[in-house]
Amino acid sequence: MLSQRACLPAAASHITLAVLASLAVVASSGGHALLAQTWFGPPQVAACPFSGQGNAGLEHGFYVTGYPGTNLSLVTLGYTTNTPGVFSISLTARRNAFDGPMIGVAQTATVHVPAPPGETLVTFDFAGAPVTPGDTVAFTQTGSELSSDNDSFGNLFYDAGRGSCNTSIFETEGTSPPLDTVAGAGVGVAIYQRSSQSGPTACIASDTVLCVDDSPGDGRFKVSASFQTAQGGGRFGKGQAIPLSQLGVVRGGLLWFFAGDTPEMLFKIVNGCAVNGHYWAFLSATTNVGFTVTVDDTLRAASKTYTNADRTAAPPVQDTSALASCGPCTSNGQCRSPLLCCPLPTGGIKACLAPAPGGGCPLLP
Repeated sequence: MLSQRACLPAAASHITLAVLASLAVVASSGGHALLAQTWFGPPQVAACPFSGQGNAGLEHGFYVTGYPGTNLSLVTLGYTTNTPGVFSISLTARRNAFDGPMIGVAQTATVHVPAPPGETLVTFDFAGAPVTPGDTVAFTQTGSELSSDNDSFGNLFYDAGRGSCNTSIFETEGTSPPLDTVAGAGVGVAIYQRSSQSGPTACIASDTVLCVDDSPGDGRFKVSASFQTAQGGGRFGKGQAIPLSQLGVVRGGLLWFFAGDTPEMLFKIVNGCAVNGHYWAFLSATTNVGFTVTVDDTLRAASKTYTNADRTAAPPVQDTSALASCGPCTSNGQCRSPLLCCPLPTGGIKACLAPAPGGGCPLLP
């Protein structure tokens, strides 16, 4: 298919990436505006300058190669129309191909797009959906005009940028898999990742690692899985993570083996410290393939592994003594290496902390 670009007037002025946060509409999977998160700004993982006008039809896809981040958070794009009105715009991200596994869930915005000059900037919030560094992230868009300012319905165009800006972002003629023919190098876009937990033992979410919170946002527990089966000629691989943080579910998530739209299991962690001094692990798997699931406490030296034999319907797991890692530590051996069991400034309580440069417990105020 030949590239079809809209001939629209250039914007009166250019909008820099520094002010995108204050001007863009933030969209969610439900189509409602979201408040910008505290991690809206850096770290930015990919960007090309905007031209100030939409000049590519939504049938054109785009992709980012060698993705340098560990997750996909905010994606800002610019839109122009030849018939001003209210549009519904959806953006979908997939792993390594236009028909690959979805990254997070499709995001939809309902916004008013004026006639040129100028464009409407829309920020789609993928809420830190995990991405393995080095993957290609492929984007597709759809849009429809819900109401027109002048009773004349028309087309929506997105900003394809000012031309080549680097060697990792590409506009495509269409969205035929795996990756359609390149129409141009660069797209007007700004892509951010959610700030990851920091520290030598932090859980870093990816497509094969599910990070589960104890306290909101701490990502304390790391869940990973592998599977193998003789069924269907024999298959094996790593479980793929489906975080549910966009739905407000931070103490659990889903894993899939064979298809991203068909989860195999639900895993959750319950803080039972006040009941029996343990964190509890609950697992519900709807499969009969062999699998191994491991949950690691990233602060304390505590892990638990659950297995299921191939060709056996997986029973539910309700382990109320999974991880004995409640309360303060008493020795370095209770902390996950290289963390040390160090005294806190008050109360004589010890906690697992990152060592100071050169070793030893850090000096705390």
